[in-house]
Amino acid sequence: MLEARNLSLTIGTKELLIDSSFRIGDDEKVALVGLNGTGKSTLMKFIAGQMPAQTLHHTGQVMKSSSTTIGYLPQEISFEGDLEKTALQYAMQANERLFQLSQDLERMEKELALPIDHESDAYHTLIEKFTDATHDFEHLGGYRMQADAEKVLSGLGFSRDDFHKKVKEFSGGWQMRLLITKLLLQNNTLLLLDEPTNHLDMDSLRWLENYLLAYSGSYIIISHDRYFLDKLTKKTLEISFKRITEYKGNYSYYEQQKAERYEILMAEYENKLKQISHLQKFVDRFKAKATKATQAQSRMKMIQKLQQGLEAPEEDLTQIAFSFPKAAPSGKMVITLEGVTKTYTLPDHSTKTVLNNVDLEIMRGERIALVGSNGAGKSTLCKIVSNEIDFEGKRHVGHNVSLAFFGQHQTEMLNQQHTILEEMMSVAPDSEARMKVRDILGCFLFSGDAVNKKIGVLSGGEKSRVALAKMLLTASNFLILDEPTNHLDMRSKEMLIEALDNYDGTLIVVSHDRHFLDSLVEKVVLVQNGKLRTFLDGYADFVKRMEAEEHAELERQKEVQKTQSKPAKQAQPAIATQPKTNPNKKQLEKLEKQIEKLESEKKSLEFEMASPNFFKQSDSKVKTARYNSLKADLETLYAEWETVAG
Repeated sequence: MLEARNLSLTIGTKELLIDSSFRIGDDEKVALVGLNGTGKSTLMKFIAGQMPAQTLHHTGQVMKSSSTTIGYLPQEISFEGDLEKTALQYAMQANERLFQLSQDLERMEKELALPIDHESDAYHTLIEKFTDATHDFEHLGGYRMQADAEKVLSGLGFSRDDFHKKVKEFSGGWQMRLLITKLLLQNNTLLLLDEPTNHLDMDSLRWLENYLLAYSGSYIIISHDRYFLDKLTKKTLEISFKRITEYKGNYSYYEQQKAERYEILMAEYENKLKQISHLQKFVDRFKAKATKATQAQSRMKMIQKLQQGLEAPEEDLTQIAFSFPKAAPSGKMVITLEGVTKTYTLPDHSTKTVLNNVDLEIMRGERIALVGSNGAGKSTLCKIVSNEIDFEGKRHVGHNVSLAFFGQHQTEMLNQQHTILEEMMSVAPDSEARMKVRDILGCFLFSGDAVNKKIGVLSGGEKSRVALAKMLLTASNFLILDEPTNHLDMRSKEMLIEALDNYDGTLIVVSHDRHFLDSLVEKVVLVQNGKLRTFLDGYADFVKRMEAEEHAELERQKEVQKTQSKPAKQAQPAIATQPKTNPNKKQLEKLEKQIEKLESEKKSLEFEMASPNFFKQSDSKVKTARYNSLKADLETLYAEWETVAG
């Protein structure tokens, strides 16, 4: 499918790769890993043909088969020319030929609706073009195009109302989801995905995982979500010290094999040093003796041979350990919320209740994960607990609670005129903490001269890392972390996990990184439909319980459908034992009525269109347009019925 031979990449004066080779075969699922700055994203852009030639110098070859088509998801997005399109229109552009055909059909339908002489050559030419385009559109699956687009959009968290919003109305995170939608619908043979999980909540993340598990092509993924990589990849390419090394396994296998490989190389290196030392002692002792001169000379040659290319193995597994400053312990009860309600006023002056009469009790030493879909109210709950926003209800704070809160808005509190180093030093409580500042910044990907950058020139992600690093210098006994891992690499996450694991205070964390949560939390609070559900489990056990509930609900719905599909006489006893309410029954009945109505109209039109004189009728163009519209609407309704029916 794709092969790189002796590839070297240089940007300016910085060498990223030297003489590296790798191969991606058919249906291969690959992780591309390495420390920040090693060139992962640059390599991805280069393979995708998105790297300007004047920016990047390369030697070597990258070859792909004629059947290979590449789809690329960058970290930075651009929607030039598409901002006025709706989400659905943008998604349907995935297949350019089909989308163009749909546009042509729409244009011709409008032309057919205009007054025109039905006996003219122009009319018959237009009818022929319209008929041919309709045939091609149907043959290529055009009537499934909208249904397929809606299915992927729904999977990635878009509501049906969102389908008709313009691209420009969505935030950057949701625009990234639109880009993923279009990319998946293109069905390329090779996907290049650079941090695809950054803007997904748990539900859409699980949907994407299942989609990629069933993907028939190959893909290369860059991600700092190790759970995601472990589940989806079977080969790992690591960029380290300007070389690419292949490991035939997922991320966890790579970590293990990398450590073992280093130990073997170090043992070989140390063994050679011992051999050289032993041989050198013989030479030093006997080189002056005539009877041993030949043997000494032989050993000198052996030493020279051993010394050729002898280098200590390079190692980048080192990790700086850090612990939070100690704070006096709080009382047993940390925070209690009673009857808390939070309602927001939307731009259109309507209101949205995010939390509705909820209670929450947080005790000393608890480690709690707040989970739920995007917009469920997790961040709102964090702000209420930390007293950052107004709300209805009561909030009680326990004895001696010292609270530190990290959220995305914390970046606004940074001094824009400070350098990164100055900002850190401004909160370092003592000389011991000041000595650790550079080490901490290194953990958060700021090293060398980077610490002298002004806060005002940093990107949003960089500011977020500075705000998080500042927290490590502040003593507190209650930490609230809202998405602390969004802009961290693997090694930084592991450092933070170790520091939090040794933290002896109370912890609330919101994160979409499942490895991070599974390593730390002992209790899960699900924020859903304005209410809270508490699970006294670790995160992995919580996920299993939720999956079991979802499976049970699907099975229940299937049983309901089986019962409803039986003849009325047999169904009555079974129906009586069913729960009084079935949330999907009304929706299914409504869809079935719509389908029945449209199918009836479609059959009626088909009967009329079968007439030899149909296209001579004055309203033929209108009826043809209506027929095509009915087919598209029915495909959408069929897909929606399948989704609801489970």
